[in-house]
Amino acid sequence: MRTIILPSLLSVLLLMPGCASQISAPSLGPRAVEKQPIDMPLMDGSEAEHPADAALATRIAALVAAAQAGQKDFLQHQASASAAVGRAAGTGVGSDAWIAAQEALTSLDSARGATRDAAAALDALREDPANAAPGNQKAIDAAAAEIAQIAQAQSSAVGELSGRLN
Repeated sequence: MRTIILPSLLSVLLLMPGCASQISAPSLGPRAVEKQPIDMPLMDGSEAEHPADAALATRIAALVAAAQAGQKDFLQHQASASAAVGRAAGTGVGSDAWIAAQEALTSLDSARGATRDAAAALDALREDPANAAPGNQKAIDAAAAEIAQIAQAQSSAVGELSGRLN
Protein backbone atom coordinates (compact mmCIF):
# COMPACT_ATOMS: atom_id res chain seq x y z
CA MET A 1 0.00 0.00 0.00
CA ARG A 2 2.84 2.34 0.70
CA THR A 3 4.24 1.84 -2.71
CA ILE A 4 0.97 3.08 -4.24
CA ILE A 5 0.58 6.17 -2.02
CA LEU A 6 4.08 7.48 -2.50
CA PRO A 7 4.01 7.75 -6.34
CA SER A 8 0.52 9.22 -6.34
CA LEU A 9 1.52 11.77 -3.69
CA LEU A 10 4.57 12.76 -5.73
CA SER A 11 2.51 13.18 -8.88
CA VAL A 12 0.03 15.43 -7.02
CA LEU A 13 2.87 17.57 -5.66
CA LEU A 14 4.41 17.93 -9.11
CA LEU A 15 1.10 19.00 -10.67
CA MET A 16 0.20 21.56 -7.98
CA PRO A 17 2.31 24.46 -9.32
CA GLY A 18 0.47 24.18 -12.61
CA CYS A 19 -2.82 24.86 -10.81
CA ALA A 20 -1.61 28.12 -9.31
CA SER A 21 -2.60 31.31 -11.06
CA GLN A 22 0.09 33.44 -12.69
CA ILE A 23 0.82 36.77 -11.00
CA SER A 24 2.43 39.73 -12.69
CA ALA A 25 5.13 40.91 -10.30
CA PRO A 26 7.98 43.18 -11.32
CA SER A 27 11.21 41.53 -12.26
CA LEU A 28 13.99 41.39 -9.70
CA GLY A 29 16.63 41.83 -12.40
CA PRO A 30 18.46 45.12 -12.95
CA ARG A 31 16.40 47.90 -14.50
CA ALA A 32 17.60 49.78 -17.56
CA VAL A 33 18.37 52.89 -15.53
CA GLU A 34 20.58 50.85 -13.21
CA LYS A 35 22.72 49.74 -16.14
CA GLN A 36 23.65 53.31 -17.10
CA PRO A 37 27.02 54.70 -15.98
CA ILE A 38 27.09 57.11 -13.05
CA ASP A 39 28.82 60.46 -13.43
CA MET A 40 30.89 61.05 -10.30
CA PRO A 41 31.50 64.62 -9.12
CA LEU A 42 34.94 66.04 -9.76
CA MET A 43 37.17 66.31 -6.72
CA ASP A 44 39.81 68.61 -8.22
CA GLY A 45 38.65 71.73 -6.42
CA SER A 46 36.54 72.87 -9.34
CA GLU A 47 33.77 73.86 -6.96
CA ALA A 48 33.49 77.54 -6.27
CA GLU A 49 35.41 78.61 -3.18
CA HIS A 50 33.28 80.05 -0.44
CA PRO A 51 34.84 82.33 2.13
CA ALA A 52 34.51 81.61 5.82
CA ASP A 53 31.39 82.80 7.60
CA ALA A 54 31.79 86.37 8.87
CA ALA A 55 31.05 85.43 12.48
CA LEU A 56 33.52 82.56 12.33
CA ALA A 57 36.17 84.76 10.74
CA THR A 58 35.75 87.23 13.60
CA ARG A 59 36.17 84.46 16.19
CA ILE A 60 39.23 83.12 14.39
CA ALA A 61 40.79 86.59 14.22
CA ALA A 62 40.22 87.04 17.95
CA LEU A 63 41.92 83.71 18.69
CA VAL A 64 44.92 84.60 16.53
CA ALA A 65 45.14 88.00 18.24
CA ALA A 66 45.04 86.29 21.65
CA ALA A 67 47.86 83.96 20.62
CA GLN A 68 49.91 86.91 19.34
CA ALA A 69 49.32 88.83 22.58
CA GLY A 70 50.34 85.70 24.47
CA GLN A 71 53.53 85.61 22.38
CA LYS A 72 54.40 89.16 23.47
CA ASP A 73 53.87 88.18 27.10
CA PHE A 74 55.94 85.03 26.53
CA LEU A 75 58.83 87.06 25.09
CA GLN A 76 58.89 89.24 28.20
CA HIS A 77 59.00 86.16 30.42
CA GLN A 78 61.63 84.64 28.14
CA ALA A 79 63.97 87.59 28.63
CA SER A 80 63.78 87.32 32.43
CA ALA A 81 64.08 83.52 32.34
CA SER A 82 67.12 83.74 30.07
CA ALA A 83 68.77 86.18 32.49
CA ALA A 84 67.98 83.90 35.45
CA VAL A 85 69.38 80.87 33.63
CA GLY A 86 72.51 82.90 32.82
CA ARG A 87 72.96 83.79 36.48
CA ALA A 88 72.51 80.13 37.47
CA ALA A 89 75.23 78.92 35.07
CA GLY A 90 78.04 77.31 37.02
CA THR A 91 76.13 77.18 40.28
CA GLY A 92 75.15 73.87 41.80
CA VAL A 93 71.76 72.23 41.63
CA GLY A 94 69.72 73.52 44.55
CA SER A 95 71.56 76.83 44.85
CA ASP A 96 69.54 80.02 45.19
CA ALA A 97 70.35 81.05 41.60
CA TRP A 98 69.34 77.60 40.29
CA ILE A 99 66.04 77.73 42.20
CA ALA A 100 65.35 81.24 40.86
CA ALA A 101 66.05 79.99 37.33
CA GLN A 102 63.67 77.05 37.84
CA GLU A 103 60.96 79.45 39.00
CA ALA A 104 61.59 81.66 35.97
CA LEU A 105 61.26 78.63 33.68
CA THR A 106 58.02 77.68 35.37
CA SER A 107 56.73 81.19 34.83
CA LEU A 108 57.86 81.02 31.19
CA ASP A 109 56.04 77.74 30.69
CA SER A 110 52.90 79.24 32.22
CA ALA A 111 53.14 82.14 29.78
CA ARG A 112 52.46 79.63 26.98
CA GLY A 113 48.88 79.29 28.25
CA ALA A 114 47.36 81.89 25.93
CA THR A 115 48.76 80.12 22.89
CA ARG A 116 47.60 76.73 24.14
CA ASP A 117 44.12 78.09 24.84
CA ALA A 118 43.87 79.62 21.36
CA ALA A 119 44.99 76.34 19.75
CA ALA A 120 42.45 74.38 21.78
CA ALA A 121 39.66 76.79 20.84
CA LEU A 122 40.58 76.43 17.17
CA ASP A 123 40.47 72.65 17.50
CA ALA A 124 36.99 72.95 18.98
CA LEU A 125 35.93 75.13 16.05
CA ARG A 126 37.35 72.58 13.62
CA GLU A 127 35.34 69.77 15.21
CA ASP A 128 32.06 71.73 15.29
CA PRO A 129 29.78 70.42 12.51
CA ALA A 130 28.49 73.95 11.91
CA ASN A 131 31.95 74.84 10.56
CA ALA A 132 32.23 71.94 8.13
CA ALA A 133 32.08 74.11 4.99
CA PRO A 134 35.33 74.08 3.00
CA GLY A 135 35.80 77.84 3.35
CA ASN A 136 35.41 77.63 7.12
CA GLN A 137 37.84 74.73 7.39
CA LYS A 138 40.38 76.53 5.22
CA ALA A 139 40.26 79.62 7.47
CA ILE A 140 40.54 77.47 10.61
CA ASP A 141 43.49 75.55 9.16
CA ALA A 142 45.31 78.76 8.21
CA ALA A 143 44.88 80.19 11.71
CA ALA A 144 45.87 76.88 13.28
CA ALA A 145 49.09 76.83 11.23
CA GLU A 146 49.95 80.35 12.41
CA ILE A 147 49.28 79.49 16.04
CA ALA A 148 51.21 76.21 15.69
CA GLN A 149 54.27 78.19 14.56
CA ILE A 150 54.01 80.39 17.65
CA ALA A 151 53.59 77.34 19.88
CA GLN A 152 56.56 75.58 18.28
CA ALA A 153 58.79 78.63 18.81
CA GLN A 154 57.71 78.84 22.44
CA SER A 155 58.34 75.14 22.99
CA SER A 156 61.80 75.41 21.45
CA ALA A 157 62.66 78.40 23.66
CA VAL A 158 61.57 76.61 26.83
CA GLY A 159 63.49 73.48 25.83
CA GLU A 160 66.64 75.45 25.03
CA LEU A 161 66.59 77.30 28.35
CA SER A 162 65.84 74.11 30.29
CA GLY A 163 68.74 72.40 28.55
CA ARG A 164 71.10 75.23 29.48
CA LEU A 165 70.06 75.02 33.13
CA ASN A 166 70.52 71.27 33.51
